[in-house]
Amino acid sequence: MKSKQKNNEFLALSISVVLFLLCYSVIYAEEKIKIYANEIRVDEINEEIKATGDAVAVNDDNIKIKSNNLTYNKSKNFLEANGNVVINDQMDNTFFLDELNATDNLSIINGKLVRARLNDNSRIVGSNFNKKNEISIIENAEYTPCTKENYLIKNCPGWKLKSNKIYHDSKNKTIHYDHAQIQLFNIPVFYLPYFSHPDPSVKRKSGFLMPTIQTDNQLGETFSIPIFLNLSSNRDITFTPNIQTTGNNFYNLDYRHLNGIFDLEMNSSIDDNDDNTGTSNHLFFKSEIFNSYGNLKMYLRTSNNDTYMRKNKINNLTVLKSGIEFDREINDTFFLIETIGYKHLTVDNEQWEYLYPNIVYDINNIDNNIFEGNVSLNNKLSIRENLNENNVSLASSQLNWTNQKINKNLGLIFDNEANLRVVSIAIDEKSRSDTNNILFYPQFSSKISYPLLKSSSLFNQTVTPIIMPIVAPYNNYTEAQTVTNSNLFSTNRATSINEWESGPRVNYGVEWFINSSNGADIRTVIGQNYRFNKLSSDTSSEISDYFINSNININSENYLDGSLIINRDDLKISSINANSFNRLGDLIVAINYDYTSGKYNDSSEQVAVGGKYELENNLFIKFTGAKNLDTNKNIGYQYGILYENDCLGIDFNYYRDLTKDRDIKESDGFSFTIVLKPFGSTNNYGKNKVFGPKI
Repeated sequence: MKSKQKNNEFLALSISVVLFLLCYSVIYAEEKIKIYANEIRVDEINEEIKATGDAVAVNDDNIKIKSNNLTYNKSKNFLEANGNVVINDQMDNTFFLDELNATDNLSIINGKLVRARLNDNSRIVGSNFNKKNEISIIENAEYTPCTKENYLIKNCPGWKLKSNKIYHDSKNKTIHYDHAQIQLFNIPVFYLPYFSHPDPSVKRKSGFLMPTIQTDNQLGETFSIPIFLNLSSNRDITFTPNIQTTGNNFYNLDYRHLNGIFDLEMNSSIDDNDDNTGTSNHLFFKSEIFNSYGNLKMYLRTSNNDTYMRKNKINNLTVLKSGIEFDREINDTFFLIETIGYKHLTVDNEQWEYLYPNIVYDINNIDNNIFEGNVSLNNKLSIRENLNENNVSLASSQLNWTNQKINKNLGLIFDNEANLRVVSIAIDEKSRSDTNNILFYPQFSSKISYPLLKSSSLFNQTVTPIIMPIVAPYNNYTEAQTVTNSNLFSTNRATSINEWESGPRVNYGVEWFINSSNGADIRTVIGQNYRFNKLSSDTSSEISDYFINSNININSENYLDGSLIINRDDLKISSINANSFNRLGDLIVAINYDYTSGKYNDSSEQVAVGGKYELENNLFIKFTGAKNLDTNKNIGYQYGILYENDCLGIDFNYYRDLTKDRDIKESDGFSFTIVLKPFGSTNNYGKNKVFGPKI
């Protein structure tokens, strides 16, 4: 009996749900519009539908109108809505209105007191809303891309466009403004009788980009306004006239063609100097072709004037590298062939250098049935020509074997490595005293480490003594190499293609690593190198100086990385390199420090500092500077004010550059940049040189 009662209850409930869904689902499904609602009343005589409670009207183009109340008249082909009216179009734009009326296919819509949120979260407000087919019009409107509430002034977005009428053409994907007024913090700063830009669905469209203004005692006032041309989905051009009050204008051209198979990028400029020296220019070109046969890269960097780019603050390069290369990697085989040319732009090194060719052929993971471990073969052929020094030709082949063994009983780790290198080297000296050598260079090393671990609830630490004996014959080794963080446990500290470290020697040290439960960690390495015999060509002794390297990481925003070299004879510091980055509340400070005593090189000491402090929401003061402590002279410095939120960037700087090179003089000046997102990017404010670490 109970079972029969339950079945009846279930049947009644099912019928009720079906009836409810039928009532809520579709009215006039055969018409141009479908209406859904919690409650629907139909007037058959007047052919009128009244829908209340989460009412929704949808047309065939998937335009949706939601409202508390909907009234649809079939005979008049008329729709009326009021009370929390929301329109969702095909582009995911949303419009909020107090009321509206529309045709039954929603091709024509009229409403009042509109607030719009576009699909990129930008906003439009206005008094009236009118839509006819693809054209939407908002009257007495304001547009802003600003969405976050952390504005410098409360309830005041960084910038907005105020217009008599805003037209949105969904077919051509553009937004037009009649009598547009650009306002910064509600202050009118610019008037345009007509203005347009792509709608949020368009990521790239031709037009003007944001200008920059700069004044400099050497260049005068410079006004730059980029013009962007979108040629296709993967090709574009940016042309930037740089107009200077000195009359020596220059013009930049950037071209990009990127499709993942063939990439081409070009950056060039030319000035209109009409003096006896003629025009100056630069050209940077890079192309890459990727396919199953390999990768082909071609790049060219050249300028007909050594100081042109630095003087006009295009870039600060002092060496221009050009070349062509082809590489291919199949499984464990790598092949590279390249030709490179270097053009030096400094006074003390005015020369061309060539590397032609440089050929590399490497085979990794060679089948090995004799020794346990990995076997690889590295082959290289290079010819290097230096117009002011020697010309060097080198061919080498090196067979490598690596193996790791762990003695679980003793806790020792053995990283073994054996190399056999055959080298043919020819040196063509300018004195015509040629030398030719064929050298055989075998070497064996074993890096032996003994990790000691200790754990607690607060932190874990590992102390690892390391000793690395290296057995090798004596050869022509002419460089005195300093121990560094990267080469302390290296089998070869030489850097030149025709030189390598030789002779029996031992690298040894201790590594200490500690990490806490909150994520902070410290890693410190102390080490030294000992050679059993001093090389006749070497200026150093058998025992190297002490090397100390330490990395302290409190978190991702606070760290210190530094290395020391301490003279073993008098225990004085001969070299320091330190970098730190710290965030202390609203203050960010970065410091770079370099010191060399002059044991192997010229003595030098330099410090660079960068800092940024947030005064208010998104309003910063900033500073970068560099100083040569040997001469007690500044290299350059920069002060600036930066405001940046999700839609606006304003950057104002004063800088002083004290570097000199021929016609490059000491200079100082101001730069001013305004970026209105989404019409520009804040990746690079201004064109002046930044001294010290970037913050």
